[in-house]
Amino acid sequence: MKWHHAYNGIPAVRAVSGKTGRELTSDRTPSGQDRLAPDTLSGELALTITVASPTIPGQSTADRRVVVASRSGDPEGARTWEDATIPVTTLKGVLSSAYEAVTASRMRVFANHDHVLTHRHTTQEATTLYPVFLVKDRGPHNDSETGLSARLMLGLNDPNDTSWSWDRPNYVCAAVLPNDRRSATALYDSTGAWMYSGSRKRNNQERAHGVATTDVDKRLGQLRAATPHLKPITFTAQTEKFYDSQRAVVASIDGERFCGTRDEDMPASATEYTGVVVRLTPHDSRPLIGTKYNEFIFFDTKKNRTRHPVNDDLLEQLVEVIHSYLVNIRQLIEREKAGTHGNSKTRKSTDPKTWLIHEIANGKIDDHGQILGASDPKVHELKDSAVMADRAQIKQFLLTLASSDPGIPLFASVSDDGRITALVPSQVGRCAAPGAVSPARLARESKVAPARTHPQASAGDRMWGFVADEKDKNRGQAAAARGRITIRPVMPALPQEGGWLRIPKADNVGWQLRTLASPKPSTGFPYLRDDQGRALDERTTRADAYQPGQTLIRKVYPTHRRLLGRDDLPNGRRIEGPVGPHDTVAGSFLSPGARFTTTLTFEGLAPEELAVLVWLLTPERLVPPDASPKNESKRRGYHRLGFGKPLGLGAVEIRATDLHMKTGEELASLYKKLDGCLGCTPSDATTTASGRLANALDALPSDFENSLPVRAFVRAAYGWDGKAVVQYPDADKPDDSETGVSATTDWFKKREENRVKHGINPGKFPIDSDYDLPDLLAAPGGQEAGNISAGSKSDQPGPTASKSRRRRRHQRTGAQSRKKQHRS
Repeated sequence: MKWHHAYNGIPAVRAVSGKTGRELTSDRTPSGQDRLAPDTLSGELALTITVASPTIPGQSTADRRVVVASRSGDPEGARTWEDATIPVTTLKGVLSSAYEAVTASRMRVFANHDHVLTHRHTTQEATTLYPVFLVKDRGPHNDSETGLSARLMLGLNDPNDTSWSWDRPNYVCAAVLPNDRRSATALYDSTGAWMYSGSRKRNNQERAHGVATTDVDKRLGQLRAATPHLKPITFTAQTEKFYDSQRAVVASIDGERFCGTRDEDMPASATEYTGVVVRLTPHDSRPLIGTKYNEFIFFDTKKNRTRHPVNDDLLEQLVEVIHSYLVNIRQLIEREKAGTHGNSKTRKSTDPKTWLIHEIANGKIDDHGQILGASDPKVHELKDSAVMADRAQIKQFLLTLASSDPGIPLFASVSDDGRITALVPSQVGRCAAPGAVSPARLARESKVAPARTHPQASAGDRMWGFVADEKDKNRGQAAAARGRITIRPVMPALPQEGGWLRIPKADNVGWQLRTLASPKPSTGFPYLRDDQGRALDERTTRADAYQPGQTLIRKVYPTHRRLLGRDDLPNGRRIEGPVGPHDTVAGSFLSPGARFTTTLTFEGLAPEELAVLVWLLTPERLVPPDASPKNESKRRGYHRLGFGKPLGLGAVEIRATDLHMKTGEELASLYKKLDGCLGCTPSDATTTASGRLANALDALPSDFENSLPVRAFVRAAYGWDGKAVVQYPDADKPDDSETGVSATTDWFKKREENRVKHGINPGKFPIDSDYDLPDLLAAPGGQEAGNISAGSKSDQPGPTASKSRRRRRHQRTGAQSRKKQHRS
C-alpha cells in the first residue's frame, strides 16, 4: 500500500459482537434527572490535553484567518500563551463523537440529507442512454399519478429484431446533426455538391477546391437556421459504422441536402423520416464542452413507436437532478461574490448550461411563484431569478413544459426488460442512480438516524443529551434529554515551557495552507459500507451507491503518525498582505508539547458508561494489536480536533489523570451528613489516581474492544506505522495546468471510469488496483479478513451487489451468450 486515506469512516452499524455490551448499546428511554439512582456514578475526571501535531483550535477572525482561541474573547485570537485555550464546545464535540462511534450510537445531527444524491455520468455510461420526450397526455401509457409518459425515440432500431438488446442497440438512436467544423461528418453546398469533410484533427479535414473556412462556417450557420431547437422536420439520412454499432447522419432536411457521412460514395437513403431537432446547447451560447461537435434529431418510426409511464419516483429523481444543478450554480454565484482569482480555470456560474438547465436558471419566477423559462417572451418583465427555484417550482415547470408539444427532450436509462429507470437532461451530466435512496433513508433503515422519541435514545444520546429534529405527533414539543457531562474551561498549563503558541512576525499575517475541497457524499464509495459494516466491493461505481442494504459511515481523519512532533505547519508558507477570499490562512497555532488542563464532571452514569469514557481517555488503550513501536512512549492513540485534520493537524493526547466518584447511594449519605456533595467530593486517600482509573475500567464490557466500530476507531486514533503517507489520493501532485482541476478530483474521475469500464467489459478492462480506496481496517497490501476484495470473489452478483450492478452483469452474460450463438 502506497498511501492511506486521510478521510475515512467508522462503520455506522448498530451490531456489537457478543452479549456483554447489549445493554450499553441498545436504545432506551433516558433516566430522569430529578434524582440519582443508587447504583449510578457521579463525580469528576481530571484531564490533560497535550498537543502532538500543530493544532488550531477553532476561532476565525474578521479577515478569515483561523487562529488559536482566546480565553479573554480577543477577536484576533490568543496573543499570549496565558490567553490560549481550547473551546469547551470543541473538546465536548470531540469526546461525544468518539463515544457515539465506539458505542454504535445514533447520529445526533443529520440534516439536509433527505433527497437522493446526484452524480455525473461517465462518457462510457452515457453511450447507453436513450433519447425520450417526456409528455403529458391522456393516452393509455401515461402514469395515473403523474399523467406523464416517456416516448422512447428508438430511431432506426427494431425491438423485434432477434439481435436487439437494450444494453447494446444496433443503431445509435438519435440522428447526428453536425454543429461544428470538427464534426466527423460532411457538408454539402446549396446545389447539393460536397464541399467539406470535418474532423477533430485539422490534418484530416478536407474541403472542395475554392472552399474557405468562412464558407464552411456560413453553411453551418444556414444549417442551424434551418434546424432550430424543437422544430419538427422531415429528413433523410446516411448510415455508417460507429464503434460496435451503427449511426445515422442527417443528409437532407425538408428536401435540401445539407450534410452526411464522410464517405462521399455512400448514397443517401431515399427513405424520409420525421423527427424533432434537439439542441442541448442554448441558442447563441458557447459549446457545453470542448468536444461537443454535434446536436441531435430525435425520431422514431411506426414500427418501433414506444411509450412508457413515468411515475412519481422517476419525476422526483429528475427534479432532484435539476435542483442539484441549480444548487451548484448558486454556490458558484456566492463564491464569485466573495471574489474569484482572475486566473481561475474552474467553472463559473455564467458558463454554458444544457438547454433545460439554461431555461430554468436564466428564467424568472412570476407573481404566482411559477417559473417562466428563459425563452418565454414575458420573462424580461420579471425580477426574481429562477436559479433560486425550489423542488416544487421545478416540478410544476416540468409538468407545464411536458404539456406542450413535443414535450421535454431528455435522456433515459433503460433496464434490460425495457423499463425506464431514470431521466436526465443530458448524456454527460448529472444523474440520480437507478434504485438509489437518500442517505436519510439508509440512516433510518440501519437505525442510526437521530432519535425522534425518548425510547429511541441511544448510548450517546443518553450521556451527551439530544434534541429531536421534529416534534412528536402526540406531544406539544420535541423529545429531548439533558446531557450528563459538563466540561469546565480549558486552562493552559503554566508556566510556558517553550514556544507553544506560535504567532507570525509583525510583517506577516500567517501561514498559507493547502486548501482542500469539502467532502462530496455524491462520490458514493468512500461514504458507504455493506450491511455488516465491511468495505464495499472495489467494483462499486457511483451508480451502485446509496442502494438499499448499504450502511453509512462516521467520518474520521486518521492520525498522521509521520507528522507527530513536527513543529511547523505541513506545506505551509508565510504570507504577507491581505488574505484572499480563497486563501486558507492560519493566523496562529499550537506547537507539539503545548499542554492544557480541565475537569470533566459527570452525574448518574452506569459503571459501563463511565468505563467507556475512561477508556477513551486512556491513550495507551487506543493502540491496535499490530502497532510496532518498541518505545512505550509512542504506543498511544490520539484524538483529532480543530482545523486542518486532513493535513495532519490537530492530533492531541487527551488523558484522564485522576478520578473521583461516588454512587448515588453514597452521595445521599454524604448529603445527609453534610460531609460532601457534588463539586466538593472528599478525596479517597486509600487508592492512587492510576488505581482509581483502573478500577473504573473493570466495568468495561469484555467484548467491547472486539467490536467493528471500536477496532475502526482505534485504527483512526493510532494511524499506521511504516512509510505509507496519510493523505487524499494524489494530494501531493499539482493541479492540472490547463483546467485547474485538482489531482485528487482527477484521481476519483479515473477511478470511476475504470470501474465503469470494468462493469461493461470485465475481460478487456480489469480492475486497476492503483485506484483502490484503502479502508481503515485494511492491512497493507490487502483487506481485513471478511472484507470483499475485487480479486478474491468471482464476478458474480452477491448479496451486497446493487440492482444496477446485477442488471449490468445480466446484460453482459446475455450479450456473450448471443455472440456464442451467432458464431455457432
